[in-house]
Amino acid sequence: MGRRKKRTTMRVTRRRRKSAFFRCPRCQHNSITVEIKEKEGVAVIRCFNCGLVEEVKVYSGDTKVDVYTRFFDSYIERMESE
Repeated sequence: MGRRKKRTTMRVTRRRRKSAFFRCPRCQHNSITVEIKEKEGVAVIRCFNCGLVEEVKVYSGDTKVDVYTRFFDSYIERMESE
C-alpha cells in the first residue's frame, strides 16, 4: 500500500546582509564607514575605533567598495614610503 503524498513546504532562504563596515588599515578593526557626497564629488571615510578621517575624490559610477579600495591602496602606499 502506498502512503499519502506529503505536502512540500517552500523553504525561505534569507540572504545575509553585507556589513556596512570595512576593515581599517590603521587599527585592523571592522569600523570604517564610507559616506559618499555626490554633489561635492567627495567621499568621507571615517573609522569609529581609531578616529581616522579622510576625504577621497569620487568619480561617476563609484560605489562604496570602489572608494574604500582606492583609499586603502593610497593609505598603504603612504605607510610604505614613510
